[in-house]
Amino acid sequence: MARGQGTRFQASYRGIGQMIRSPWMQAEMRRRAEKVKAVAAATAPVETGAYKRSFTVSSGARGGIRRDRAYGRVTNTAGHAVYVEYGTSKIPARYTLRNALRAARD
Repeated sequence: MARGQGTRFQASYRGIGQMIRSPWMQAEMRRRAEKVKAVAAATAPVETGAYKRSFTVSSGARGGIRRDRAYGRVTNTAGHAVYVEYGTSKIPARYTLRNALRAARD
């Protein structure tokens, strides 16, 4: 086939917008967030167990710049979570959420 000939693709921005706000996209974002949470909890360091028990998942359709996109979010509500993740001058970083996100890729 000669250059410039063949199948052409033209994006439908309206269709893309509908897709990123759709219920099935919200469900997929939640599924992925739950997967990250499971990996994070399984690999979390345990001293008292508070950090490991404090992972939460939220999802919905309020993500993106315009607040109209499906999202899934994993957070840790333990007061010391930031120190576990990023470390301090005396405690090394564990990067639990970062590593869980990488490990949970499809």
